[in-house]
Amino acid sequence: MRYFIAVADALSFAKAARELNMSQPPLSKRIADLEGELGAKLFNRTSKKVDLTTTGEALLPQARAAVRAFDTALSVARSLSPSQSRRLRVAFPSETSRRVLSDVLSRLQKLQVEVQLFEANTAEQQRLLAAGEIDIGVLRHPFEKRGIWVSPSLGQPLGVIIAAEHPLAKLDEIRLSDLNPYALVQFERHFHPGLYDELLDLCRAGGYVPPRILHSARMTKAFLRTDSAVALATERLAKGRSEGGSFVWRPLVGTPLRWWTSVVCRSDECIGLTRSGVDVIFFSLQQHESWAPMPRPARVRRYEREAGRDKPSRAAGAANTH
Repeated sequence: MRYFIAVADALSFAKAARELNMSQPPLSKRIADLEGELGAKLFNRTSKKVDLTTTGEALLPQARAAVRAFDTALSVARSLSPSQSRRLRVAFPSETSRRVLSDVLSRLQKLQVEVQLFEANTAEQQRLLAAGEIDIGVLRHPFEKRGIWVSPSLGQPLGVIIAAEHPLAKLDEIRLSDLNPYALVQFERHFHPGLYDELLDLCRAGGYVPPRILHSARMTKAFLRTDSAVALATERLAKGRSEGGSFVWRPLVGTPLRWWTSVVCRSDECIGLTRSGVDVIFFSLQQHESWAPMPRPARVRRYEREAGRDKPSRAAGAANTH
């Protein structure tokens, strides 16, 4: 049923296989087995598209309910075991809102779960997951997916933060190419090599090659004021840095840049209590931080394959850094 739901959501066997971290042939075989057991086709397949049949459309809500019921049954059974731990260790990025943290804590405490929170960037969370030191993480794409279960991706558009007196502040929307004269304030690459390279390469593809990259964690506002620099951020994060109108956020024409995030856990442990925690976090991110379900487009998926390689940044290599 999980495989059927994945294909129904993606309407693509290839996309669904990627989301499930498996190859396409065994996924197709599982769906064919299910269709054989039911005696009905669930999908109409052509070389160009996949659509649900009438039977598939009728089965989908029932399949979702069945999976939820199955996970609930596991959670209940495990909770009654004297040896079952009711603790979850969860890591979030530093920019996670207090509303999400409060909501997640509240919901999990209602399930009588003891929650231990960690603050960690994507690279640190991957290390903690591999070492078994956390149960659930919230990772920014791209990242290495081997050995972990990954939720569907959630996306948010990135815009530009600039000082209120910046020459571009009078514009309602900004093109990436408009940024060319201005330095970019960016996190250091070692915090997230894949995302760093992806953002800079997408900037370059959109016509923006930063003349300088100013690496900063705590001096972003100073750089934005003194260097007429620009920074890339979601609108939510920009509001937290506005300082009463000292800084403004402007959307990018065509939304060429996005952040994508997923909730993850180790592949062999994403059941029962852990899966319940993943679901709580996944929906809280949508409710309180405006993350929206959306797949990563094909033009940026190559970074998923390269995320585990600590390669020098091609985009950054062409610019002076500070």
